[in-house]
Amino acid sequence: MFVIDCPTHGSRVLLSERRIRALRNTDTGVLLALECYCGHVEKISTGRRAPARHVPE
Repeated sequence: MFVIDCPTHGSRVLLSERRIRALRNTDTGVLLALECYCGHVEKISTGRRAPARHVPE
């Protein structure tokens, strides 16, 4: 399960792994693209080499 901040919904949305549209391993970390139910695609960079990102509470 993944949580994204969807600008279309204006709130957090819980997505399952079925919403993964792309997953790539790169030198800078793992790049993940998730598609919200409304069609918005959120791109996330994660992994040990990815730059730190601020996660709102």
